[in-house]
Amino acid sequence: MAGIQLSGLVSGIDTQSIIAQLMTIERAPRTKITLDQDATTKRQSLLQDLSTKVTTLKSANDDLKSVLSWLDTQTVETGDATKVTVSRTGGAPPGGYDVAVNQLASAERQTFSFVSPSADGTLDIANADGSARTSVALKAGATVDDAVSAINGSSTSQLYAVNVNGSLVLSAKTTGDTSGFAITGAGVGTQTERVAGQNAKVTINDVAYERQSNTITDALPGLQLTLKGKTAVGSTVGVTVGSPGPDKDAIVTKVKAFVTAYNDVVKTARADLTEKPVINGSTTADVQTGTLFGDSGLNMMLSQFRSTMSAPIAGLTGLTSMADLGVSTGAANTGSTINQDSIDGLLTVDETKLRTALDTNPNGVRALLGGVSGTTGFGQTFASALSNYQGSAGLVQSRILSATSDLSDLATKLTNFDARMDAKQDLLQKQFTAMETALNASQSAGSSLAGLISSDSSN
Repeated sequence: MAGIQLSGLVSGIDTQSIIAQLMTIERAPRTKITLDQDATTKRQSLLQDLSTKVTTLKSANDDLKSVLSWLDTQTVETGDATKVTVSRTGGAPPGGYDVAVNQLASAERQTFSFVSPSADGTLDIANADGSARTSVALKAGATVDDAVSAINGSSTSQLYAVNVNGSLVLSAKTTGDTSGFAITGAGVGTQTERVAGQNAKVTINDVAYERQSNTITDALPGLQLTLKGKTAVGSTVGVTVGSPGPDKDAIVTKVKAFVTAYNDVVKTARADLTEKPVINGSTTADVQTGTLFGDSGLNMMLSQFRSTMSAPIAGLTGLTSMADLGVSTGAANTGSTINQDSIDGLLTVDETKLRTALDTNPNGVRALLGGVSGTTGFGQTFASALSNYQGSAGLVQSRILSATSDLSDLATKLTNFDARMDAKQDLLQKQFTAMETALNASQSAGSSLAGLISSDSSN
């Protein structure tokens, strides 16, 4: 601290201890400010966590009512994936198909002995009809590995090359009977083997097809067949195409995801609402306990969510509420047992009931969930309720912003308080220093006076 500090040298009083004790009393309100900061920080953290879960719930609800969930799809199955696999490329005629794989498509393969060139030159690659395709350069003394690297490094060779026991083995990158090629020039020795490429041959419902690739996209509309192996003579592989319709498994998954997200919000809010505060808390742990206990805004949110979940959707017939799809809080009491989850508002899914509704009335399920453009379903109704609490204009975010503002005010309050305390301590220091200085001057004057009196008496 600046200034003279006599610390009771004249008066005999421990002024520094007195100042310290006085400042301890003066600073007592600071603890209240810091505890308010701790409590507000905790409240903000809880609200941010809840905000994240509410946003997840919104995403799940958006998926629930998305028209994209109801785009037609079809199941495609193969009786033997080691022989034929199948996938959809578009709308396909439903039904069954018998597929016999008589021959797989293969690529042309040729093997040559390799002769190291005595001078720089080129290895020339031609098409099956003799027309030039490309050339790769080889240096004098090049090895078979050098030739392999040069061919594989060429973007126009259309060949794979490999060194097999010193021989140059080449395979076409495409399959079929037009995959042939020829090589001449530097490094090329005697051809020791040639295996011609061949087309795939397949019969589908007694109709024969021949294609250059084992991937066939133009035999059955909307389907891609990939041939994997030959079938035994006289045998076939069954390929089955289902009727067009929504992906029921995906819809069930989205309903379950919504229920999970909804329950996460309810559990989090319930935990915040029921955690009781510590009366007259004096520590950070105390004041951060129960900061949202009995919060009216969160109670209102849970109440509105629950009433929206259970209410029938106006304008619909047949399937009119989520309970009709097996989504509900269940019974609050089962005999003598209390179902606390039901009381708390947690949802359950009766998957059997949901799948039955999808099988017997898919259009009704779609309308109820909100997947029909221009029709208000549960998804739209719940989105309206959710908008009061989610997003920048929602209650939860506004409460977070309010906490942020409160923390800023408390930080300013604490800064100002500390400045006042510093000024107060400085003032006390100056006052006690002035007192000690005055006492010192008084003692000096007294000593001088006593000296004069003693001198006069002697005279």
